Amino acid sequence: MESKIFLIRHGITEGNLNSWYYGASDIPLAQEGVDKVTRMKEAGCYPEFAEDAQYVTTGLTRTEHTLELVVGPREHKQITDLQEMKFGEYECVAFDDVKDDPVFLEWGYDKTGDVALPGAESLNQFKARVQRGLDELIAIHRLGELAHRHNGKPTHTVMFCHGGVISCIMGDLFPEDAETIWDMMPDPGEGFILNVEGGKPVSYEKIVDTTKEAKKEDDLSFDGLLPD
Repeated sequence: MESKIFLIRHGITEGNLNSWYYGASDIPLAQEGVDKVTRMKEAGCYPEFAEDAQYVTTGLTRTEHTLELVVGPREHKQITDLQEMKFGEYECVAFDDVKDDPVFLEWGYDKTGDVALPGAESLNQFKARVQRGLDELIAIHRLGELAHRHNGKPTHTVMFCHGGVISCIMGDLFPEDAETIWDMMPDPGEGFILNVEGGKPVSYEKIVDTTKEAKKEDDLSFDGLLPD
């Protein structure tokens, strides 16, 4: 029986365009985000999901809108533990504005994972929250597998979430492919397909924008400590 979990990052937002650190802020998609996701859908970049696929978002507007663009209005669940890292007092601040800020630099160069920005969560707290969210996502997926145990139909669970969250998940599941948990961050609108066996993701494929019109995302999301 085919069993897959799809992790899709929301489309481009104003935060990506302005290289902001943001996670908790409920920022909508920019027109550039709508255009790219729509273009990818029309070009067949997204897989064909099972008729009874389960859909999940993080509850934030940018993930809700991306779901609607990819598959249309659908009943879906929400996993708030898979929302992006929270930056507290540094939400919606660009790197250039804080690159000399000693508080920000202490957090940015912390190797323990325990340092948090004011009003934010530390890296270790973020990773623990994402793990809880992933456990919940896998539990939802396994219920889908259970429903198909006698009919052999594919089980698909499609999660619309965030770049840092996806990279954290992928870095944890496939550490041999990532030196840090941020090395597997997909571009906005893109993501990964997890192949599941025995209730656990065992391999993956990429979801990418294959259209010739695709713009390089280097100028759309800050390639630093953690863009959303």
